[in-house]
Amino acid sequence: MLAEERRAILQNKLREDGYIQISDLADEIGISSATIRRDIIALEKEGLCFRKRGGAVRSAQGVTMEIPYEIKRLQKTNEKARIAKAALNLIENGNTILLDAGSTTYALALLLHKKKNLTVVTHDLNIAAKLASIPNINLICTGGIARANVFTLQGTQVVDFIRNLKVDKSFIGGDTIHKDGTIGNVNIEEVPIKQAMIAAAAQVILLADASKFGKTSFAKVADVKEVDIVITDSSITQELLSCCENEDINLIIA
Repeated sequence: MLAEERRAILQNKLREDGYIQISDLADEIGISSATIRRDIIALEKEGLCFRKRGGAVRSAQGVTMEIPYEIKRLQKTNEKARIAKAALNLIENGNTILLDAGSTTYALALLLHKKKNLTVVTHDLNIAAKLASIPNINLICTGGIARANVFTLQGTQVVDFIRNLKVDKSFIGGDTIHKDGTIGNVNIEEVPIKQAMIAAAAQVILLADASKFGKTSFAKVADVKEVDIVITDSSITQELLSCCENEDINLIIA
């Protein structure tokens, strides 16, 4: 296959799916991973994508494009680990907490074995699988419909379940935090779940790495003023820090 043909396939994949996962595409079109990696480097130089571990994502994401979990979990791993460590410091032994679905909340879930007598409610199947074997955690999973390639539960069952709860803390994620102080999400079906988590908690903590700030998503979740604490990483820009200060946001830099 000529280089032009390969790159046309890659560009089409980026246009339709928004991402390329090298291992999957190599199997699909019968070309080595090394060759695809070289093509991705060429496409990145043209400004068509950004390289990520294991693949690439489209440079212009759009407000409704959802990146699969297997891609997201490989992005900003060090930053997510620091955010999770800072979030753990806010959890007390005996707390009842809600964990939103996502790769950053999953990073927090990996640390929960350090606490005692926690009750954890989640609709994230990866988080549930990880916590199920920890004896000092009382794990509660919501009902709902499993979403392919995202490993979460969604639907009215999830929302209704959470609306009947009162918890100490909710740890939520967001796809974007706009400069106007709006927390956004690309998938509108997740919005009522996050809103229910905000309403259910005595304290709401938003976990968001710096790359989420200053961007826009399709659907509004809430105003950032509706959460009590925002935890992000040290690569947040001074401009965005100033926006947070103007909104009087309780910000923790991990």
